[in-house]
Amino acid sequence: MAVYCFVLDQNGKPLSPTKENKGWYLIRKGRAILVKKYPMVIQLKKEVTDKEQGKSEFVCGIDDGSKYAGIAIVQKGKSKNIAVFKGIIEQRHDVKKLMDVRRAYRRYRRSHKRYRQARFQNRSSSKRKERIAPSIKQKRDAILRVVQQLMKWIPIHQFRLEDVLLDVRKLTEGRTLYKWQYQKSNRLDENLRKATLLRDQFQCKKCGAKECRLEAHHITPKRFGGANTISNLITLCSDCHSFIGNHEMNYADEFYSIIKGKNIRFDYVQHVMQGKTYLRNELSKRASLELTTGCDTANKRIDYEVEKTHSNDALMIANLNGNNVDIKEYKIRPMRRKRQGKTKEVKGFNHRDIVKYTKRNGEFYIGWITALYPDKNQCNITTFNGEKLKRYGMNRLKLLWKCNKIQWFV
Repeated sequence: MAVYCFVLDQNGKPLSPTKENKGWYLIRKGRAILVKKYPMVIQLKKEVTDKEQGKSEFVCGIDDGSKYAGIAIVQKGKSKNIAVFKGIIEQRHDVKKLMDVRRAYRRYRRSHKRYRQARFQNRSSSKRKERIAPSIKQKRDAILRVVQQLMKWIPIHQFRLEDVLLDVRKLTEGRTLYKWQYQKSNRLDENLRKATLLRDQFQCKKCGAKECRLEAHHITPKRFGGANTISNLITLCSDCHSFIGNHEMNYADEFYSIIKGKNIRFDYVQHVMQGKTYLRNELSKRASLELTTGCDTANKRIDYEVEKTHSNDALMIANLNGNNVDIKEYKIRPMRRKRQGKTKEVKGFNHRDIVKYTKRNGEFYIGWITALYPDKNQCNITTFNGEKLKRYGMNRLKLLWKCNKIQWFV
C-alpha cells in the first residue's frame, strides 16, 4: 500500500508530496522537520524555487454525500495519473437536534419576560435570500474546511465535482418513469391514511380484525427517519397500534415483508441536492472547477474494476486512469469549534488527543480521547476501528498527536 506525505518548503509553500518512507529519511538526516503526523506533513529546511519544483498539476475530486463525502487528490502525469491522497469525510447529523434544543431554551426565556412585547419574524438571517438551512450548510462547510486545509499542504490546481441529480419519484416507484407519469399522482389518494386502508382492504395486518377502528401506522417512525409514504405505512387496529407502542423497529421487518415495502430516506437525497450552488461557488473561488456526472464515475469504476467506496469514487472523479487505488485511506472528521467536555486537561491529555493504550499483555489500542475523569485519572477512548473503551486508566496512555480543528485517522 502506497503511503504519501505532504511536503512544505522553508517558507511554508506546498510542494509535491513524496513517499512516507522518504519523509522519515529526510527527518533522520536533519533536512526536514515533522509538522504533522496524521496525515504526515514535513517541512524542508531550505527554500524551493518554482524551477526546482517543476510543473506538476494536482486535481482534487469530491464525491459529495449526505452521510459521507469522498475526497481524493490525483497527480497528473505524462503517461498516467497517480493517486496521492484519498479520504472519507464523516458528516455531522446532530445540528437540527441542537438547534431544536436551543430554540426551546430561547422560547422559554422569552416567555418569562413579561415586560417584553412579543415579536415575530425579526431574525434577518432567517429571512435573507438564498439562505441555506444550517443543517445543510455545515455539511458543505465541512468539505470546504478539509479542502482549505489540504490546499495548505499541496498545490491543488483544479476541482472536479460530481453533479448530483437524484430523482425522488424514481426512488419512490422503484422504476424509470415516462414524462407524462410524473404529472400523475402516485399516492392512490391525496389522503395517505385512506390510501393505506384501501391497499390493505380495510383489515388489520397484524390480527386480521376488520370491524374496528383502523389506523395507519408508520413502520419506521419519523423520529428514526421514516418517510411519509405508502411504502412505509401499514394498517393496524387501535389495539395492535397501542400494543406496539414505542417498539416499532422490533416489528419493522415483519411489516415490510407483509406489504412488500421499504423505507427510503428522502432526507439524505434532499441534503445532497440542496446547497450545491453554494459549494460550487466556494470551490470556484479557490481553483478552477469542472463538473462531472455520476454515470461517468460509475463507468470508470466498472471499467477499471474498482470497488465502490466514496473515496474510490472521488479518485475516479479526479480522472485516475487506472485501478491503482491501493493507498492509505483517511477518515476525516471536522470537529466542533466548541468542545463539549467540561474538563479541559488531565495529566497533560486533552479531549480529541490521539493516544495509544498498552495493556499488560502487550496488546494495544490506538484512538482518540472522548471523555476525561479527573477524580480517578481515567478516560474514554474510541479506537480507529470504532470500538469504545470506557474508564481506562491514564497511566498506560502514550500521546501520539494532538488534534486541532480536524481529526485525521486511518
